[in-house]
Amino acid sequence: IKIFQPHKSNHMKAFCTNCGSALPNLQMDGKLLVVPVGCLDTQLEKRPNAHIFISNKANWDESLEKIYKFGRFPE
Repeated sequence: IKIFQPHKSNHMKAFCTNCGSALPNLQMDGKLLVVPVGCLDTQLEKRPNAHIFISNKANWDESLEKIYKFGRFPE
């Protein structure tokens, strides 16, 4: 496991050095457990309750639930 934290940043990322997968990590002196959703292999019961950093979002980040969805990688 490797942990990366940019200089003068509160953001941190833990990842597998073999495959690059994002891994859970503790932040804010252990007060926050960050669990990347892609590392889970079970159904998620909890839905998001906030959309953060919207002042920096892409101009196309609106109504994404209305665009076409793929069940797997498109061919």
